[in-house]
Amino acid sequence: MLRHNKIDTLKWCFIFLFISCFISSYSQSHNKIYISTYAKEFKQVKKTPYNVNLISLSDIKPDKKWNSYKGNPINTTDSLFYFGDQFLATSFPSNADKIRNEYLAFYFSQKTAKCPTLFSLLNYYEPIIEKNLKSNNLPLELKLLPLVCSAFNPNSDNGLGGSGYWHLNYPQAIKYGLTVNRFVDERKDFDKSTKAAINYIKDLYAIYNNWELTLTAYSCGVSTVNKLLNRHLVKTYKEIYPFLQKETKDLVQAFVAMNYVYSYDNYGAVNLNPIINRDTILIDRKLKFEAINHVIKTSSKELIFLNPVLNQETFPNNFTAFFPKGFGDKFIEFKDSIYFYQDSVMLKPKVDEQKFVIPKNGEPYVYTVRSGDVLGLIADRHNVRVSQLQDWNGLNGTRINIGQKLTIYGKKASIKKKEPREEKQDVLDKTKTSNEKQTTNKPKIQNPKPNTGEHSTYTVKSGDNLWIIAKKYSGVSAQNIMDYNGIDGNLNVGQVIKIPKY
Repeated sequence: MLRHNKIDTLKWCFIFLFISCFISSYSQSHNKIYISTYAKEFKQVKKTPYNVNLISLSDIKPDKKWNSYKGNPINTTDSLFYFGDQFLATSFPSNADKIRNEYLAFYFSQKTAKCPTLFSLLNYYEPIIEKNLKSNNLPLELKLLPLVCSAFNPNSDNGLGGSGYWHLNYPQAIKYGLTVNRFVDERKDFDKSTKAAINYIKDLYAIYNNWELTLTAYSCGVSTVNKLLNRHLVKTYKEIYPFLQKETKDLVQAFVAMNYVYSYDNYGAVNLNPIINRDTILIDRKLKFEAINHVIKTSSKELIFLNPVLNQETFPNNFTAFFPKGFGDKFIEFKDSIYFYQDSVMLKPKVDEQKFVIPKNGEPYVYTVRSGDVLGLIADRHNVRVSQLQDWNGLNGTRINIGQKLTIYGKKASIKKKEPREEKQDVLDKTKTSNEKQTTNKPKIQNPKPNTGEHSTYTVKSGDNLWIIAKKYSGVSAQNIMDYNGIDGNLNVGQVIKIPKY
């Protein structure tokens, strides 16, 4: 009986394991599409910050979900679907088959939740797109391309170097007149990027006279498409399809699938009417958002929304900036204060709390740097701190040169007359006097000398000097180290020195 139970248990374990593996495999294969850029942007269309702000400014807003879908069952050969003056399936024969095009099922599965917002945004941008398409005599269905690429997210990126609304690559953006640098990316300007992208598409179609190859080259570049065509001695998109990158395959498939979805229904799309009240200001010198926010109480969120082309929260030189309505006059009124705050507070190096000012009763003494000197040694000799020497002499680090003049402030004018040899004698005299006054039986303290052969080693690191190293060892001075090693104060990174033991 016990053996029978064990067999049953093992059998169910194997069944459970098989089912788990099957579910995992099925889930991975069916969710593969969800990792693509186009699927991601489609799913996030209602959460993209720019879209959220834009829709919030409209009196008319799309429903969160459209429940009155009136479309017919999907049929990719239906004559309702056109691309220009041809059937869609004729212009994109390799992607019209519903079995091959995985995006058809994906878009239709979420159409009622995402399409109301997506197509409402399309209604808002459509006049700009159609104007450029008509002037270039291109099919109006191409208006769906930015919808597919970015879902109108200006900060979208396709993972292949394409960015902005139309996923233009950097070389094409520059070639077609857009500015792209570390401060500004005009691929995030809808008007300018639309003009550039449509001119690029027109030129690509003139090369290939085929819409599948045109969109393929739009995604991965002319050189990539031409190399594949020549390498495999073929002429069609279908023949190079197996060798294309996943994102390029996805773009062509997603574009065709979206054409079908768009042709079925309007999904409750509305005509957005956002009112964007703003002031236009010319920023003549680089200016950080933080300075503006601090002085006139704007917010970075507002400035980013009004100026989506910026790559960072900074206005560059000679930039035409947009401010919330009413803040343009404030900026002009407090412009000097804003720049003063930026230059004097934000960009000024932080002051070390331990930095010391010149003593009120201090008098200057000019010390000439000699061979073997380091800043720490000089500070020790004059009973001051390294930070004081740096402050008094405008030093950014600890590097000093032989013959360099250092100003040192002491409590008495007489200090400035003393040479290092005199200072050394002063120290010996003070030590002698102190020893004579001691009444204990302890022996007099002598200048310590290292035991023969008794030492440790230290490897010099970046930023080290003898004074810093000496502070790490009790009873050891920088002079002790120099004497023991027979060196001066100049050290090299990686140099091994001996540290005497007392």
